[in-house]
Amino acid sequence: MRLFCILASLTLNSALAENFLAYERAQKVVDELVDEHQIDRALAESWMAAGTVQESNAQKLSAPAEKTRTYAQYRPMFVSTETVRNGRRFLEHNAVLLKKAEDKYGVPAEIITAIIGIESRYGASKGRHNTFDSLGSLAVIESRRSNYFQREWKRFIVNSVEQGMDPRAMKGSYAGATGYPQFMPTSYQAYAVDHDEDGDINIWDDPYDAIGSVANYLRKNGWRPGEYIVSNVELSGDFEKVKMNSFDRDRTLASVQALGWQPELLQDPSSLVFPIRLDGEDGKEYWLGYKNFWAISRYNRSIPYSMAVFHLAEALVEP
Repeated sequence: MRLFCILASLTLNSALAENFLAYERAQKVVDELVDEHQIDRALAESWMAAGTVQESNAQKLSAPAEKTRTYAQYRPMFVSTETVRNGRRFLEHNAVLLKKAEDKYGVPAEIITAIIGIESRYGASKGRHNTFDSLGSLAVIESRRSNYFQREWKRFIVNSVEQGMDPRAMKGSYAGATGYPQFMPTSYQAYAVDHDEDGDINIWDDPYDAIGSVANYLRKNGWRPGEYIVSNVELSGDFEKVKMNSFDRDRTLASVQALGWQPELLQDPSSLVFPIRLDGEDGKEYWLGYKNFWAISRYNRSIPYSMAVFHLAEALVEP
């Protein structure tokens, strides 16, 4: 009887599963693929018919770990004995092309490695969700950012065709990010590079191109070679009057110093800064982020994420 119920449930779920053909946004994507990229309509519609709308993706998108956990809970997910050990192996194994990326883009090897470690466990965990279905589902049912995901969905299909890949075969995150660096499709288009110069840009199976692409991403998003990322601070006076945990670019080092934020690592008084408060293992932590912290945040607009990148990178090069 229990087996019968399970089979009945699976049959019902299968019957209820929808493909994309009935959705207006999917039809718009098909029209644009045909009109703008000369993709055969019957082929595009066959992809839509083979797809499955995944309603759970929108629910996952609304509650990522960086929003639902304290930093004391979030940091160990990415900064652990295992991730540090594997990261040091990645640094050693890929030393030549990490050095090449550092020389070309000015981004330290440990920062590149930390991002790849957090995004895909150095390539060991690149995602198990069908990327076509993930992006398509968010495009047709995620109300707040549906336009964004519609663009990403179309770009993913075009990228796949240009790479000679089947759009239905790729796997990645529930939000549609793929490869070692977990790039969204428009990020691949804008930032992916042929770092090993083998004539092919492959961030899915080639860690070398992933290394260069991450470095290029950060440099194009404002990374400043040789400058600080964050600093510890000493607090006094009216320090709580400073707006914290915001990526608004309306505060300078001089302005927060006047309210009692004194960083250990100083930059130009006119430098943009990002005051940070975290719930750490030992209580409140306060930091001051600089422009390179902001550059890291362009990868994932999250204070905990950017701090985890910094802390993992720091651990990778500790003696």
